[in-house]
Amino acid sequence: MWDRVWELIERAPSQSALRMHKLHLLAAAEWRARGRPIPESVRADERLMAMMATAAPLLLGRIRAACPGRLVLMKGPEVAAAYPDPATRGYRDLDLLCDEPRAAQLALVAAGFVEFGDSTYAHHLRPLVYPGLPLVIELHSQGNRPFWLDPPPTERLIESAVPSATGVPGILAPAPAAHALLLAGHAWAHQPLWRVIDLIDVAVLLSDCDRTSVDRLACAWGWERMWSTTLAAIEGLLASSSGSPATRLWARHLASVRERTVFEEHLAPIGGAIAALPPRRVPRAVAATLALTAAPAPGETWPDKLRRSGTAVRHAAMAGSRHHQQLGSGERKGG
Repeated sequence: MWDRVWELIERAPSQSALRMHKLHLLAAAEWRARGRPIPESVRADERLMAMMATAAPLLLGRIRAACPGRLVLMKGPEVAAAYPDPATRGYRDLDLLCDEPRAAQLALVAAGFVEFGDSTYAHHLRPLVYPGLPLVIELHSQGNRPFWLDPPPTERLIESAVPSATGVPGILAPAPAAHALLLAGHAWAHQPLWRVIDLIDVAVLLSDCDRTSVDRLACAWGWERMWSTTLAAIEGLLASSSGSPATRLWARHLASVRERTVFEEHLAPIGGAIAALPPRRVPRAVAATLALTAAPAPGETWPDKLRRSGTAVRHAAMAGSRHHQQLGSGERKGG
C-alpha cells in the first residue's frame, strides 16, 4: 500500500494539492529518505506536528483527571499510532466520545479549560483548549456522519471500546472495526470521498480488522452502501483495482491527487447520497442537499446569494480553494 501512496504523492500537481489531501507530511518523510529538499513550509508543519504529539498525552491525562465517565478517543493520535511513522499523520484535535458530554464539559471548564467559538454541530459541544497547549478538544455525544445517515450507536461504541494506543491510563479507543467505520462516516460528513488521507486512514485501521466483521457492523448501522463505496475507492487508489463508479464520476480528483473544481464540489454531496443510500431514500436526501445548497448563508440576503451562485457557475471549472478565496473568507463554502 505504501508504495502506491508514494505513487500518488508523485502524481500530485502541486504542493498545495498535497497539503489539501493532507499528504505533505508523508511526502516529507519520503523526500528526506531520498535525499530530496523539503520546503520550509512543510518543515514548519513537521515541527508543529512534533509539538502536537508531545502535548497530546499530557493533555489527555489532564482531561482524564478532570472528567467523570468513560472517554473514547477517536481519530487524531489514535489513528496516527497505526501509521508506520505516527509523525506523518498530522492532527490538531482530540475528539472524545463521552458518556455524559455536558457533565464532562463543565468539569473541564472548572479545571481550567476554556471554551471558544460556537458549536453549530449536533454531534459535539463547543470546542475547548487548555492554555499553553496547542490542541483543540471536542467532546462528542455521537460519531459524525452525513445528515442523511443514521448515527452510530454511542452506547455500543463505548461498551466495545479498547485501551487507547496512546497509553494514557483511562483513555479508551473504538474497537478497530468500529473505528474504521467512524472514520469513513466522519470523512463523508465533510465531503464524500474528498481527500486521499481519509482513505489511507481507513485502510490503515482495516489492516488490524477482520473485514467480514466490519461489513457486518456497517450493515447493523445501516451504512453498508456508504461503506462499500468507500472500500471500492480505497481499492481503486491503493490496490490498483478498477475503482468504482464514484471515483470515475464525481470523485475523479482522487486518482490525480488534485483539488475538486467548483462543479465537483457541488456534485459530490449529491453523488454521495446516491452512492451511499438505498434507492428509496435517495430522493429525500438529494432534495435536502439541494435545499441546503440553494439556501442563503446565515446573515446573507437573497440578492447576495444569487450573485454568489452566479460566480460559482462562472467558476465551475476553477479549483475550489481559488474560488472561495476570490469570494472572500467570510463566504460559506459551496457557492
